[in-house]
Amino acid sequence: MRVQLENDTIRVRVDEDELAVLLQGGALSGSTAFGQVFTMRYVVAPIAASVCGLSGDPSAWRVSVPHADLQALKLSLPSKDGLFFEMPGHDSVVTTLRFDVDVKDSLRRRRG
Repeated sequence: MRVQLENDTIRVRVDEDELAVLLQGGALSGSTAFGQVFTMRYVVAPIAASVCGLSGDPSAWRVSVPHADLQALKLSLPSKDGLFFEMPGHDSVVTTLRFDVDVKDSLRRRRG
């Protein structure tokens, strides 16, 4: 799983094996160390609800992605199109989640 943060956007990119874990109800976790200052931990997990969720604090946060949307994404593979969610943020800022499956991984699997 790759997690990228830019401005008010979180981008999560997984391969097909990781997508399978999510579709089976499992969670993916990762962390990024910022030198010796702190470590940011994150979890991506499926949720039965129809809306994406974000919870936690700056050092440990969780993104919940609707299971039905993950299933629809799987059926569309291989595709450059992923999932796109907007979540309310502080004041008027909206946090955007972009969730996609690595297209190169998908194409490799279909050729192999």
